[in-house]
Amino acid sequence: MREAGVLLPVSALPSEEGIGTLGKGAYDFVDFLAASSFSVWQVLPLTPTLDGNSPYSSVAAFALNPLYIDLAELTEEGLLTSEELPAKKSGKIDYPSVKREKDRLLRLAFSRFDKRNEEFISFEREGAYRDYAAFSSLGEYFGGKAFYDWGDGYSSYDPIRTKAFLSAHEDSYLYYVFTQYLFSKQWKRLKTYANGKGIRILGDLPIYLSRNSVEMYAHSELFMLGEDGAPALVAGVPPDYFNEEGQLWGNPLYDWERMKADGYSWWRERIRRELSLFDILRIDHFRGLDRFYAIDASAPNAKEGKWLPGPGAALFEGFEDAPIVAEDLGYIDDSLREMLKKVGYPGMKVYEFGLNGDPWSEHKPANYRENVVAYTGTHDNMPFKGYLDGLKGEEKKTAIRDIKTQAEVLSVPLRLQNNAMLTRTAVETLFASKARLAICPMQDLLSLGAEARMNTPALVSEENWAWRLDRGAIKESLIRSLSKMLKATDRANKEKEAAL
Repeated sequence: MREAGVLLPVSALPSEEGIGTLGKGAYDFVDFLAASSFSVWQVLPLTPTLDGNSPYSSVAAFALNPLYIDLAELTEEGLLTSEELPAKKSGKIDYPSVKREKDRLLRLAFSRFDKRNEEFISFEREGAYRDYAAFSSLGEYFGGKAFYDWGDGYSSYDPIRTKAFLSAHEDSYLYYVFTQYLFSKQWKRLKTYANGKGIRILGDLPIYLSRNSVEMYAHSELFMLGEDGAPALVAGVPPDYFNEEGQLWGNPLYDWERMKADGYSWWRERIRRELSLFDILRIDHFRGLDRFYAIDASAPNAKEGKWLPGPGAALFEGFEDAPIVAEDLGYIDDSLREMLKKVGYPGMKVYEFGLNGDPWSEHKPANYRENVVAYTGTHDNMPFKGYLDGLKGEEKKTAIRDIKTQAEVLSVPLRLQNNAMLTRTAVETLFASKARLAICPMQDLLSLGAEARMNTPALVSEENWAWRLDRGAIKESLIRSLSKMLKATDRANKEKEAAL
């Protein structure tokens, strides 16, 4: 059965806290999805972020971002008062301000929390967030420096020294466990609500971690490091659609040969953990699990690098039937195609990439096969209307011709009056395709432009990851229009299938 979904990260949800949370805005958004006849909500990674705020360069693979905790819910538990909640904030996210305010209020809530709470004690003893809480407590003690600058013998992980430190700083350690406890409770409630409304949540697993991360500190054996303990080679991708110099991400690379010796146990546990949080799991940069691009750590850009072998399909033995989506965009070769064939996961197609005049482009909706997850654009793309706004001359004529042809082939009503209507036509065309799951960023459902771009790859900017959905943007007329469109395309798809 084909499904339709919407991409909107938690950070972009409407809220009064300056950033999206797991509170009322999230529940309202689930209601919007259900009323509009969608069945999937895609969120971006939920892991804690560092400077730059990218959820794809996290401080911990097994932790949850405290910024998304809803403070209003804590008033119901008596941990905060309504007068103590932050002043209402709208517009784009001011991360420094949000981080300071959220941390201050979460610490105030923790000071009132009964640490003898049996549920909390049990949560801590399970140990799922122990490494993250220990790393965060040490980071706090050393003034927020990266672990390799801590000094005092702590720059290299020593379990005995760390245990002694935590005994002397128990309250700090328990505070970070507390943030994970709150997030876990709020997430479980939200996911249960969404599932009850017929909405499945599609989560996102970023392939790489930051150099200043829990895993690099406490599990450095997982990575390819030089004699000095620093990465000699780092992650990125060669020149591509997004950047002519490639993308130099700078993340540490995994030591796949060493991981192979224990059957990739750390990675497999990571996949299991993510599948317990979400109904469907997208694995970012899936190409890097077949072969990965390695760049000298001192290189100024990603133009010069080398391809090295990854674990391949062996990593996913036993996960063949798992609800996993492979992000297979970018450089695709026969080796990756063979891996995708072995694991059987759907890959991704992006309509925006298909506006190039090539009638056989795999990114054009009429060319999609069933085992794909299709998008108008992803979080890295310019919103569809913004993309059209930026085209001139022959490029613009080509894009309009492509949109018109695709709509006609898939029997979608033509709306060609302006870029907003072209975007609406493209959205409806995507949902009329054979893709097993078609997803639109919320920006494209609203026909927003460049001002609503979520991320520009390879660019460090305060604008990245800062856009938020305006609460007033979701109107009853939009819900009726989307529901009517999705029901009509669903009927048309079923009629086509019955006629075959």
